[in-house]
Amino acid sequence: MNRQQPLALAPPAGNADWSERSLLDAAARRALGSINRAFLDLAAELAEEGRLRLISGLPPRAVDALIDPVAQQRLCESLPYALFDLRFDDGRFWEEQIAAAGAVQDTQPSPAADERIVGFARTVIMLAWHLAQTRVPGARLMFGMAPATIAAIATLPVAAFEGLARRVAPALTARFGSRARFWLQFEGCAANPDEKSVNLLQQLGLQIQGADSARLQSLQRRPRRAALA
Repeated sequence: MNRQQPLALAPPAGNADWSERSLLDAAARRALGSINRAFLDLAAELAEEGRLRLISGLPPRAVDALIDPVAQQRLCESLPYALFDLRFDDGRFWEEQIAAAGAVQDTQPSPAADERIVGFARTVIMLAWHLAQTRVPGARLMFGMAPATIAAIATLPVAAFEGLARRVAPALTARFGSRARFWLQFEGCAANPDEKSVNLLQQLGLQIQGADSARLQSLQRRPRRAALA
């Protein structure tokens, strides 16, 4: 039996009109589940080597809870957002990195990164590029991309993937890394991903993402208001 559910934002509080619609198609959902599992596998591998610090914001206890591959897969297939981040909410960062990766001569060499992280970043960029071109709402939901990030990635030439992956790989972090509550809930889900705990994790992540997005939009509006004053 397929336990996977359509991924859609929960209705807002209040009496606002709202109609459910899937933001990610079946292929995108499969890709998200696969890439989340790849991230957790990478984290577990680095943890075994004592190098989990390469992924900031990821609590060791959350990785230690990943003992059942079947439970891990079930959890990854249930989440509507990535468990990792590459500064997707920072449009200027991506504009600068893409410009540098596409330059004929990159005068600012990229920081050295673990090749496994570079390979993971390359895969993430490929999926982000596809979503930015074909499913913008899905890109926002899955990665929390800012509009400027989406615009920059959508115009990225395929030939720049490798250079860009090396530039952004050191920026890999856990999603919601400063939110202890999220990763405590994740820890419980990783050990026992029953329907109730998974739903709580889904909603918690969406609430955090919505709050972060609203705060970012508020910060962006302030300079514009100041300029118009």
